[in-house]
Amino acid sequence: MEEELCYSTVIFKPSDNGKPTESEETVLYAEVKRLDSTLHTTLETSEEGSSTPVSPVCRRAAVFLGLLCFLLVAAVTAVSIFHYIHMSKYNNILAQQTKERADNLQLLEVLKQEKARLVTHGEQMNSTLDFIIHKSRFPVDKYCQSTGNGVRCTPCPQNWIQNGSSCYYFRRHLGNIWKTWKESQEYCEEYGAHLAIIDSEGEQEFINQHTNLDQRYGYWIGLFEKTEKNWVWINGAQLEKGFWVSGPVERYMYCVLSMPSKDPQKSWKSESCFSSNKWICEVEVLTWPTFLQAQQNHSNPSI
Repeated sequence: MEEELCYSTVIFKPSDNGKPTESEETVLYAEVKRLDSTLHTTLETSEEGSSTPVSPVCRRAAVFLGLLCFLLVAAVTAVSIFHYIHMSKYNNILAQQTKERADNLQLLEVLKQEKARLVTHGEQMNSTLDFIIHKSRFPVDKYCQSTGNGVRCTPCPQNWIQNGSSCYYFRRHLGNIWKTWKESQEYCEEYGAHLAIIDSEGEQEFINQHTNLDQRYGYWIGLFEKTEKNWVWINGAQLEKGFWVSGPVERYMYCVLSMPSKDPQKSWKSESCFSSNKWICEVEVLTWPTFLQAQQNHSNPSI
C-alpha cells in the first residue's frame, strides 16, 4: 500500500511591535511525515477486533432462563404424563360404565319380557279360573294328567277333537246302550259341555266329516222344538239356518239328529226326543297357562 503524505501549513502573524505590512507574511512549512500503513492497519484491526466483555448479570439471566426453560419442559412433560394416565383411567372407567349400561339395558329387556310373560300367565289363570267357576261340573282329571315333568293339561278333554274354538265328542260304539236326547245332554253336562250347537256351514261340514263312519244312524245335536214350528238350541238361541234333509217333521217333543250324508248341507232329521241314538257333545276350548299346557291328543273317541 502506498504511503500517504500529510502537509501542515502554519502561518504566523507578526506582533504589533513589528508592525508588518499587509503583504508580509511569515510562512512555515511543517515537517512532512509518512503515515506507516502497517501502523494504520494495526490500529484499524485493533479497533475492529475489540469487543465488549459479557456482564455477570447477563450471564446469571441466561442461566436463569435456561433453568426456567428446563423446568417448563419438565412441567409440560409431567402434565402430559399425568394427562395420559388420567385419560387412560377415564377411558377404562367409561368403557366399564358403557358395558354395565349395556348389561343393564339387556337385563331390563329380560325383565320386561318376564313381566309380560307373568302378566300373560296371570290373564290365562284368571280366564281358566273363570271358565271352571262357571261350570257346575268340571272333570279336571279329563283335562290334566300328572307326568314326570309335572302336571300337563290339554285344551280339550281326553278323546275329544278340537275344531276352532270348540272341542267335540262323538259318542259312537256303545253296543245297544244309546241314549235319548235328554240323557245325551246329561252326559255332556258331566264334562261341563252341551249337545253340539251348529251355527255355520264350516261347523256342519266338520260334523258331517266325523259322522260318515256309520251311514245308518244319526247323532243327537242340541236343537229341539220348543213349541210348534219354534226350533231352539240348547242355549236358548233361535234357529237361524238349518241343514235339513227334506224339512223338519213338526211334532210334539221332537229333537234333531245329524245324519251321515254325502251333502253336508242336507243332513238334519227330526225325530222323537225319546228315541235312543248316538250324540255329539261340544265344549269351549280351555286355554291353560303356558307352563301347564300339553299337546292335544286329536285321536277320535273310542267309545
